[in-house]
Amino acid sequence: MRIAMIGWEFPPLVSGGLGTHCYELTKHLSEKGVIIDFYMPKVRYEVAHSGANIVPVDFTPITPYAYPKREDFFQKVISYNEKCVSMVAKGNYDLIHCHDWLTVPAGIKLKKTLRKPFVLTVHSTEYDRTASLFPWDRVVDIEKAGILHADRIITVSKRMKAQLIDRYDADERKIHVVYNGIDPKRFTGVKMKKPKERIVLYFGRLTVQKGPDFFLKAAKKVLEFENNVRFVVAGTGEMLTQLIDLTVKLGIQDKVFFTGYVSDEDLPKLYVIADVFVLPSVSEPFGIAPLEAMASGIPVIISKTTGVGEIVRNCLLVDFWDTNEMANKIIAVLRYEALDRTLREREKMEIMDKSFSWGNAAEETIKIYRGLL
Repeated sequence: MRIAMIGWEFPPLVSGGLGTHCYELTKHLSEKGVIIDFYMPKVRYEVAHSGANIVPVDFTPITPYAYPKREDFFQKVISYNEKCVSMVAKGNYDLIHCHDWLTVPAGIKLKKTLRKPFVLTVHSTEYDRTASLFPWDRVVDIEKAGILHADRIITVSKRMKAQLIDRYDADERKIHVVYNGIDPKRFTGVKMKKPKERIVLYFGRLTVQKGPDFFLKAAKKVLEFENNVRFVVAGTGEMLTQLIDLTVKLGIQDKVFFTGYVSDEDLPKLYVIADVFVLPSVSEPFGIAPLEAMASGIPVIISKTTGVGEIVRNCLLVDFWDTNEMANKIIAVLRYEALDRTLREREKMEIMDKSFSWGNAAEETIKIYRGLL
């Protein structure tokens, strides 16, 4: 089985969980005998992978998370898709597999010209990325076209499946839920000296979708009761300046540390020094970071609008907007050793379940491929 997979990010070119997904999925598909040619934007450095054959496309990288609403942005997207079509058409593939809206035009064109099945993985929608506040109609239209023309749609949670049906009028029979996985070995056995202050960690893109502003508002409330705490905001995004200003407005600037970009090598170290991990996403189709934190043995607090909450049991749930309850749960974990210990022990046991593995995600994906061939 030979697959042309078209994406727009791949480690170390990563904006979010999609890059991790593509890396791990192609690796495990390859281990199971699937031949993958992965088409991605060309970068200045060599991208190596032990599984997929990386095919660089001559194109300047773009990101869907902070794009300017200008015509030249779409021209770049169109150019990328046209070049992908030209390159993929020269190969001999059984199936075309695209990831998210930036690659949809290529998938539709290749399905028609090559008469090959078209699989689309929807990791997030324009409504998720904008927290439904300012969805760009032009992007929504491309997503609708991809959902209409795809022979099979893979998405990462039941929550996302429901959204595709309700907002995009997707054919439920075409949609398959395949949960993301994790490699727990990467996050176990990491040793770091714990700081004197207790550490409450946020790790994710600094975008409205992820709710970092709610994290800071909860931090303000926690600091009214617990002084020996530092709040670490890890990641990059267009909200950085706004979030720094918010810490000043809240009067907590001395208690908040912004790390900026965190490399794959440093991420396990960051988790291991934390006492609590919090992800108050407004709209999170899945959320790989909570699984990574659980594998690291950190108590996890996530919003009820997080897809990963469908499959994990040993974490604390909160409404993203309820900063009072978020603060209460943070304080409870910091104060009560029994709660802290129980969460750590049960999370580590739960994360070893096979259902969280990338191998399982690859097996489910292969079943979908075979159903089309």
